[in-house]
Amino acid sequence: MKATIWLGLGIAGLSCGMAQADYRDDIGYRQLQQLLGSGAPTGAGVNVVLAEASTVTEADTLRYPRYAPDTGQSRFAGKTFSYPGPEASTGISDHATGVAAAFFANDSIAPGIANIAVYNADDWLSGLVAAAAEAPVAGSRIANHSWIGGADSETAADIGAYLRLVDRVVQRYEFIQVVGMDNGPSNSPLLGSAYNTIAVGRSDGGHDRGSDPVDSVYGAGRSRPDLVAPRTTTSGATPLVAAAAALLVETGHSGAGQLSKAGQAIAGIGQVYNAERAETVKAALMAGAQRETDNTAGSANIADYRSAGHQTANGLDDRFGAGQLDVFGSYRIIAGGEQDSVEDGGSAVLAEAGFDFDQAFGGLGSNRTASYRISALSDLQLAASLVWNIGVSDDSSLATVFYDLDLELFDTTLQRTVGLSNSRADNSENLWLALRGGHDYQLRVVAATSADFVWDYALAWRMEPLTAAPVPLPASALLFSAALLGFAVSARGGRLGASRV
Repeated sequence: MKATIWLGLGIAGLSCGMAQADYRDDIGYRQLQQLLGSGAPTGAGVNVVLAEASTVTEADTLRYPRYAPDTGQSRFAGKTFSYPGPEASTGISDHATGVAAAFFANDSIAPGIANIAVYNADDWLSGLVAAAAEAPVAGSRIANHSWIGGADSETAADIGAYLRLVDRVVQRYEFIQVVGMDNGPSNSPLLGSAYNTIAVGRSDGGHDRGSDPVDSVYGAGRSRPDLVAPRTTTSGATPLVAAAAALLVETGHSGAGQLSKAGQAIAGIGQVYNAERAETVKAALMAGAQRETDNTAGSANIADYRSAGHQTANGLDDRFGAGQLDVFGSYRIIAGGEQDSVEDGGSAVLAEAGFDFDQAFGGLGSNRTASYRISALSDLQLAASLVWNIGVSDDSSLATVFYDLDLELFDTTLQRTVGLSNSRADNSENLWLALRGGHDYQLRVVAATSADFVWDYALAWRMEPLTAAPVPLPASALLFSAALLGFAVSARGGRLGASRV
């Protein structure tokens, strides 16, 4: 199979000092640091992949390929880089250097990331096709993809296979794939049109929207992106989300049984707890996102979230997804710990923030609803995200199965449904609405099919006062208390139909 790869996302790659005071405040990282101090997560112990498109064409044989970050810079001191692809080049790409700086540099929000496998993007895709190459390299948990891709007339039929393979590696290995949308409308389904990826846009809304049509499974019109970050290019926004994901994975893993009720041993990875699963991290990033922002000077703001004409069927905004990355909000959710539904034995009302990872939903006889109790003592703003993966078979057929869930908020005081997210096409459902003080509610996960839903899902939520007062962290958070340049490289390269744009 072949695919056309574009390095068309641009990147903020700049001087580290310039943007630190801005974006760290805007994405809630300073707030997290102020609370936890030296106990704040850094991404330590989280192995990652950096997949980059080459910035030169195959015809330029003297320099091909060129996709590696400049590891000699002091910001990467102490990092271990490997180049496991067949073209183990260390040719330096400014684009890769800028992305790497935002993702895991010593002056990034995830300076603890130490082990990085660097791939040429088309080699990474080709590796998915190889029979034994699906397992993540060196136990990697997160991959960043600040590139886009599509098909030429000879390869269009293969794009769906690539998307299935990407979705399968997330499902099988809890291997989180953070991918950028294009900087404007385009037909570039790799990798934003996959179901199980975390698709990232820009806070100014200047990116491609919605999934691109590929085949009967990967159709047009699904809600993309999942969330945004305050950068002027999607290449710059994507690694901020990947870095935030690393902080959540570290938090979930180090919390082990204190935050998670169960886990799973995964070949090539080790023990993965429910608080660090791909679905949980994605749901926490979405539920934790800011629907309204007050960014520093020079950064675009979200001021009209889900305004008329921008409401998606799965409860998002067609421009901003779940909103702008908020590391503090998402951390609160993971640190809040796993809380069972009533049907799984949970009896307490939900904490202000938390999550549930439910395995084999529907296993309790004929039960088709999972309910979670909420008691609003005062007026609150609720953000909740329900995420599950599309299933892809383990054999060469790559057969898919799409389960369908709805997310409902039922006011038990008034005995009526007051919120419903019920897309038939998306694999996330989301609610963002006000809770009335003095009312009791049930947050319900409901099977939208005639049969019981027998598949894993993650539900994440946070509740905040409808005032400007600060929101305290849940008590369980005390467990953890003890560079970006704006260049616009627009090259597409790689063995798979490379050409410049």
